[in-house]
Amino acid sequence: MIRMRELGLGLLLASGLSMPAVAAEISPEATVKQIYSGKTPETKGIDIIGNAKLRAKYLSKDLAAAVKKDIDESAKSGEVGALDFDPVSDSQDPMIKDLKIEPASVQGDRAQVSVSFDRGDPKRDELVYDLVKENEQWRVSNISKKGNAQEAWSLRQMLSLK
Repeated sequence: MIRMRELGLGLLLASGLSMPAVAAEISPEATVKQIYSGKTPETKGIDIIGNAKLRAKYLSKDLAAAVKKDIDESAKSGEVGALDFDPVSDSQDPMIKDLKIEPASVQGDRAQVSVSFDRGDPKRDELVYDLVKENEQWRVSNISKKGNAQEAWSLRQMLSLK
């Protein structure tokens, strides 16, 4: 009787050890935090716009395609494209101090994360990340800035996406 229990326990443990580990889902906030990793006054951090691998990792498929199209058209024409700044830092000279990432508002496969940071201006910059779940990962589908007509912008609008 004891041998059967030991055998059963052994088989149970063996089957559990051979099962693949399930990766923990990265939250919308963690995704945005990864985007800002390395963004300090001295460094730009990761470039989710200019780096094709990072675009594929962090941007939704349609946004990544629109960014690539803008970059390609700009290179072909020799003119500045729609994106003439770094949307992650809302500047042409990225500098992020005192980054604050708010808890996400999640509804199904969509989420929104607000961030704020200091760039040395009198007022903190505030951006909103819209994320969508694609292939079980959170991807940025838009970055926008609220404010008056001169300050407000939306990455999707700049790139003529709906």
